Amino acid sequence: MSASRHDLNHFDLSFDLKTPISALLPRLEAIDTAVMLTHLPRLYARLRHLDAVFGSRVQHSIAIKSQPQIELLKVICEQGFGLEAASIEEVRRALTAGCPPHRLVFDSPVKTRRELNEVSQLQGLLVNVNSLHELSRIPSNTQCTIGIRINPQINTGSPELFSVGRNESKFGVPLSAHQEIMQAVLTHPVRALHMHSGSQMRDLKAQREALKRLGLFAHQLNHALNRAGIDRRIEMIDIGGGLPTEPLKEQSNMKAYAALVYEVEELREFKLITEFGQWVNAECGLALSQIEYVVSGDPDKIFIHLGADMFTRDAYTQARSFPLSLWGAEGDLIKGEEAVYDIAGPLCFAGDYLAKSVKLAVAKEGQWLCIDHTGANTYALWSRHCSRDIPASWAWDGEKLINWSPRRAIEY
Repeated sequence: MSASRHDLNHFDLSFDLKTPISALLPRLEAIDTAVMLTHLPRLYARLRHLDAVFGSRVQHSIAIKSQPQIELLKVICEQGFGLEAASIEEVRRALTAGCPPHRLVFDSPVKTRRELNEVSQLQGLLVNVNSLHELSRIPSNTQCTIGIRINPQINTGSPELFSVGRNESKFGVPLSAHQEIMQAVLTHPVRALHMHSGSQMRDLKAQREALKRLGLFAHQLNHALNRAGIDRRIEMIDIGGGLPTEPLKEQSNMKAYAALVYEVEELREFKLITEFGQWVNAECGLALSQIEYVVSGDPDKIFIHLGADMFTRDAYTQARSFPLSLWGAEGDLIKGEEAVYDIAGPLCFAGDYLAKSVKLAVAKEGQWLCIDHTGANTYALWSRHCSRDIPASWAWDGEKLINWSPRRAIEY
């Protein structure tokens, strides 16, 4: 891990927004009706907290699907963290960002023979197969570390849409197929086990039981390898991600989860890998959209330039509660009298609302709506609906603004 890291206590967690917003808004050209901004001090603090609570025994490979902005991925890699790729395109993106193969995890559930051939000489890359059939596709001369994704068949309380640990899941080999898994491990060069129970886990006691089952099974596999006289072991366990985002504090849910992981005796002799995405990225990003119209109604409606194109998950599932604030064109925070608004996006379908019946300072055309905690599952899910441009991406490093990418049209 990077020698430049520090303990959480070395950081001011107030995370000023006024300075970067005041610097950014006056610089925007008329065409920039919406922008995305990454708050790098927030990102550094969350990465360092993750590192501090888990310690050196754990490799953190941050899920690219949560936030694939290439410059952000470079920052994560520069800090000594790895990346988790859910597609071959994300593998290539990770390599472009400078992620060394031994910190990269490839988890796609539909890897092709061509893709497995492509990555086969990336020494140390962890390839987690999604089925036992996939093992037969791996080239015999592969330099990758091979893992099997196991479904522990335990419900850890993830919302139904994001739960992948139930019996009907399309992900992984059910733990109940332990004899078939054992035979596959004896036959193929498997050195890792993988599990990921789903996003936004709520029941960590159930997750503890899932981890215990996986660790115990890894020990059983190693005993079988030893009895068979095979000089190979299960050496690492990838425990996935899935913790929901939270405000960063020293006594965090992440710290409690790390303590829970370390309580599982069955995991202690293995190298551990995590794949957190939303927990790392969500609170590190914010979006700014100019207010185009304020329309009278019951309640009044604010029309902005970001909607279900950026907040796809929120339009089609239960919307997240993003912190909202109003800013003037010169970067001054708008305070004072409040009113209730529905916030409508720019897309041509009825469900395109960011929020309903929210209280804000009295809004006017030309002001900017700041939507905070938008760093995960937003830009990553950008919709082609209405073919609207993808906003420019900026970063604030604590002292200056950096333009990461310009406004871009969707490519056809």
